[in-house]
Amino acid sequence: MADSIIADVPAEFDIRQAEKDYPVDYNQSMNTVLTQELARFNLLIKTIKASLKDMKRAIVGEILMSNDLEDAMVSMTDGQIPAMWLSKSFPSLKPLGSYIKDLKERLEFFNEWVDGGVPDCLWINKFFFTHGFLTGAMQNYARKYSIAIDTLGYDFKVVHDVPDDGKGVAAPEDGIHVVGMYIEGCKWDEEKVCLEESDPKILYVKCPPVWFNPCKPEDFVKGTYYDTPIYKTSIRKGVLMTTGHSTNFVLLLRMPTRVPAKHWIKRGVAILLGLDD
Repeated sequence: MADSIIADVPAEFDIRQAEKDYPVDYNQSMNTVLTQELARFNLLIKTIKASLKDMKRAIVGEILMSNDLEDAMVSMTDGQIPAMWLSKSFPSLKPLGSYIKDLKERLEFFNEWVDGGVPDCLWINKFFFTHGFLTGAMQNYARKYSIAIDTLGYDFKVVHDVPDDGKGVAAPEDGIHVVGMYIEGCKWDEEKVCLEESDPKILYVKCPPVWFNPCKPEDFVKGTYYDTPIYKTSIRKGVLMTTGHSTNFVLLLRMPTRVPAKHWIKRGVAILLGLDD
């Protein structure tokens, strides 16, 4: 199992080359977001591979089996993510196999970014530090128009008639097109352009691509909306980080609705960035 995971997980990113290709730029904060994300993933890759190599040596008796390694081995045997990985990882409730698959998809997304530049449509569920990504996008807008960033917020608009993965969607003039979200507790009705009741026995549906548009709160589009909370995992709770952000809650996404917001609050409707399977 250790050999399989070591072979599956790609090599670390070349941070120095990435910093040369995407230097710190006043007008493009996404360059800094990218290099910081690569550094976080490199630490996780290093932790996973080093622990697995040590585990293999401990199994054959070359080194002492520490408590951490033993706990990791038991977790892997049970199909769970070792605690020593989670301490360096993005939040995840997935079993081990799905976690490794998710990690590979995240690394593939950033490899494409490194090779081809900032994507036209960004997968919000691939980021390690989601708040930093959203702040970077807003910072670009604030610097472009010389507006204080603390006076801005995100307005939202669903991008219609495009695939859930956002392929074919051009980057907006301002803000970002975002994909990679799941709606729990209801669904999005493309024809009625609003939230509607879930189909029978369907717990989650993919959220359509959404335009995150930075603007002042007084410029938000008026209408009937439900402030849908976005969480990284389905556990819906977190702790406060030193940055002042939650480890799990991201922000409130305003979704159009034909019924009062309390209707969806009673149903516990939320948006998740990662499922449990």
